[in-house]
Amino acid sequence: MKIGIDARMMGAENTRGLGRYIQELASAMLEIAPENEYILVTRTKDHALANKVKTVVADIPWYSLKEQTQMSKVLKSLGADVIHVPHWDVPLFYEGPLVVTIHDLLLRHYPASAKASTRSWPVRLIKRAGFRIVLDHAIKSAKKICVPTEFTKKDLISFYPEASSKIVVTGEGITPLMQNAKCKMQNYSDEGRVGRQVRQGRYILYVGSAYPHKRLDLLLGAWKTLSKDYPDLRLVIAGELDVFMRTANSEQRIAKLERVEFVGKVTDEDLAELYSKATAFVFPSEFEGFGLPPLEALQAGCPVISSDAGPMPEVLGKNGVVYFKSGSQDGIIRAVKAVVDNLELLKQQAELASKELAIKHSWKSAAKLTLQAYSWVLKNK
Repeated sequence: MKIGIDARMMGAENTRGLGRYIQELASAMLEIAPENEYILVTRTKDHALANKVKTVVADIPWYSLKEQTQMSKVLKSLGADVIHVPHWDVPLFYEGPLVVTIHDLLLRHYPASAKASTRSWPVRLIKRAGFRIVLDHAIKSAKKICVPTEFTKKDLISFYPEASSKIVVTGEGITPLMQNAKCKMQNYSDEGRVGRQVRQGRYILYVGSAYPHKRLDLLLGAWKTLSKDYPDLRLVIAGELDVFMRTANSEQRIAKLERVEFVGKVTDEDLAELYSKATAFVFPSEFEGFGLPPLEALQAGCPVISSDAGPMPEVLGKNGVVYFKSGSQDGIIRAVKAVVDNLELLKQQAELASKELAIKHSWKSAAKLTLQAYSWVLKNK
């Protein structure tokens, strides 16, 4: 089988989120089904799988007009039995054998949770209309639709009931780095990395963006109380210092919150150590398709405090996790206290969860189910 994958979001600067999904899924498929021919469309010839697959370079930005006008031609030129676009941004003029991954329908629920929301209102309207048109086309054109959770499947069916027979829950996996997060880190230098002082002492950790649906504002509000109740505890926030994160940083300074540290975007190695040394991890998000950060935290043996929104109980399970009602600031406070005041028990549960989750969330399993979707498309051309 000749398989073409739009891997433009994979690369050195895109090691998390969609970039991680593409790289890990393709790597697993190469391992379990090496007999297939894999062609990756990337923005540069230098990438993690360059020596293992055929590469077609298409330096075309995602979410762009150029993507819509030129990517169809690139995908058709591959001559593949099936094309996999691992996101909703399928070119409108592509009509070949297609598998698409829909990770979530965030922008149907929270249209303000996007960088386009910071643009002028005409641009926002155009971007939102474009998203709906492209998403509708992707759902209609795809022969199979891969989703990470049962929650996303049900959500997708609620908007597109006609697509129910196309949907396959493939799941996602945990990277080897996060499975070995407690391994000894080597030769850290403070320059360009998280400072040593951040990794010492007791701290509550948040990892992710500051988009509105992540509800970082809710956590900061809860911290006003928690910082007084636990004077030896700090709040460490790791995530890209974009306009949303800078706004959150400004708001916490205005509120004069104590012991809050914004460390910006961190490397995977630093992230692994932050997880493994944190007292607990807090995830207040109101909407997710999968929810990787709290899963990584558990895999590192770190107790998790999570909202009960969407797929979180489905993905995380029960061990090592204290849930709170989504949107409840008081719920965060109570959950943090429940973990910090019973830390040894929760850490033991997190260690147990780490072993269970490594089996439950496997890239090989996700790859196997995705390959089955490809085969179905090939047989039903």
